[in-house]
Amino acid sequence: MAQATVETAPTAVLIVGAGPTGLTLACDLARRGVPARVIEQSATLFPGARGKGVQPRTREVFDDLGIGPAIARFGGPYPLMQRWRGRQRLEEWDMLDRAEPHEGSPYRETWMVPQWRTQEVLYERLRELGGSVEFRTRLTGFHQDAHGVSATLARPSGPDETVRAAYVIAADGGRSTVRRLTGVAMSGHTVDPLPILVADVRLAASHDAASNPAFDTGGTVTPASDEAGAAGSADETAGPGGAEAAEGSERLTAARIDRDHWHVWSEDQDGSTALCPLAGTDTFQFLAQFDDPDTVPDTTPDAVRRLLAERTSLPASAVREVLWASEFRPRAAMAERFRIGRVFLLGDAAHVHSPAGGQGLNTSVQDTYNLGWKLEQVLRHGAHESLLDTYEEERLPIAAEVLGLSTRLHRGRPLDEAGGGVRMGSDTHQLTLSYAGGWLAVDRRAPRPAPDSDVLRPGDRAPNARCVDAAGKEFTLFDAFQGPHFTLLDFRTAHDLPDAPTPPDRPATQSEPSETASPTSATATSATALTPAAGPPTPPEPTPAHHHDQAPLRHIVIRHASAHAQQRYGNAVFLIRPDGYIGLITDDPSDVPDYLTRIRRGRPATTAPGADHGAAPHVARGATPGAGRDATVGTDRTVERASGAPASR
Repeated sequence: MAQATVETAPTAVLIVGAGPTGLTLACDLARRGVPARVIEQSATLFPGARGKGVQPRTREVFDDLGIGPAIARFGGPYPLMQRWRGRQRLEEWDMLDRAEPHEGSPYRETWMVPQWRTQEVLYERLRELGGSVEFRTRLTGFHQDAHGVSATLARPSGPDETVRAAYVIAADGGRSTVRRLTGVAMSGHTVDPLPILVADVRLAASHDAASNPAFDTGGTVTPASDEAGAAGSADETAGPGGAEAAEGSERLTAARIDRDHWHVWSEDQDGSTALCPLAGTDTFQFLAQFDDPDTVPDTTPDAVRRLLAERTSLPASAVREVLWASEFRPRAAMAERFRIGRVFLLGDAAHVHSPAGGQGLNTSVQDTYNLGWKLEQVLRHGAHESLLDTYEEERLPIAAEVLGLSTRLHRGRPLDEAGGGVRMGSDTHQLTLSYAGGWLAVDRRAPRPAPDSDVLRPGDRAPNARCVDAAGKEFTLFDAFQGPHFTLLDFRTAHDLPDAPTPPDRPATQSEPSETASPTSATATSATALTPAAGPPTPPEPTPAHHHDQAPLRHIVIRHASAHAQQRYGNAVFLIRPDGYIGLITDDPSDVPDYLTRIRRGRPATTAPGADHGAAPHVARGATPGAGRDATVGTDRTVERASGAPASR
């Protein structure tokens, strides 16, 4: 007998999956006033620390979404590496190339935040914005037509539900149900055939995090369902106060397993091992690789305790709790397409990375940041839906390049002993990834800079800088960009910025809200008549969803600019997209309404990337063309394993 179904009210966007990808997009759409439903088949948010590296560009995105302070508070810098041989402590080293923040980039190193904590912060932000997540709800099927998508949702009890959505977002991970239903294949290869066990464990003497104001014992994630790969909690005999725990605490102290180092045992004949203290918590991430590719790691709590005791200088009794455990084999793969009609693949549903270099979660966040503003333009401002084609055009090549980077880092073993592995530098920060050469990157300067020059190009990330507007108020460009609007910067009459204290990155109070100018107003306005900004704009509050004829645009005439600003921006006019990338560079502000009309009309099907603006071929800036191709080869390959510890995350 067929299952009864009920029809419910339509929504603009149906997001399938409440991981970092789905939650980030949900937050972005909520602040833009775009209705969205988020469904998650599990009963809770993902409980593990798996993707724990937050890159500088992602921190900039999180600042824009309003969660930057929480991410800073709940995280911390990566520790130095510490190599061990059994119980003998050997040398330490740093696997990161660290750099001090500067005016153009407030963040210059990878920040450690356990994935479960990042998800909690995003979830709380979504609820602040009026959104929610429907747990224990899974998508079982859908069909799409020229006007929308009809999706069937199922829950443990009650009838199935049919919901109509304009667009469906696959944010449901590497085993994506949505991708499978579209029939899109994943092409890739095995980065390393050897299995790795990963677990979050609480050790008997791991109390130093309690002094961290960001640490909250009440916020410890409880094990989720079997579907999420949870391992369960330790039994009471290993808890605090027991004889075994007391003995484990003494042994732990004697072994000097501190929280100031990422501890590595790379000479074990059965496979390499690592214990990483998770910033902002009292737990460690335990990684153990196996030399036999046929091994199926046992992820039960007792097995994790035994394995940790066999591989490290700690007794099994030192493990108070196993909060979560799973196993994986590093793989690199990418979907052949990121858009299938009204369905979009984001995050792991579109590309699966080796954990080396901390690229997976961050690339997923950048996917959402690229697509969110385009969905708003189509759903709220009447842009042609072909604008959404630029999501795949811009993100697919980036994903290929990042896949190549994470694969090279994995094979170079960044967790290897000092001098034996690769160091993770600025190429992992995602600050130099560029959409130059894409249809949305337009250069109207005359003459255009040489292709090999270091000046900013359309498609590049717009860097931060200190400026003074026409009203005499000092601000930073990142403050001006914050919010879901376009920003028009006129540097043509900018002079040297007078000496003044550097304003804080995020002022405690902002100036009065900015006015929203119509795109067409610039048409009848001369270069000198552009509406000056009153100061750093306050991000607009979300408003009810409806169609507008005009996208929000913020005009700012720069009176004074720092030496850094003048060196990077020069004396042209820059239109900054809502995702912080440069859309247009011109000498004539009358080109702005033409560019915004270009967005409203959408991407012509016959236009090839770079065809009308002479831009370079579309690759990530600073990357080696073709570097990601190996990551998308369709056949699996067995590769030689270098000695060292499991890949970093």
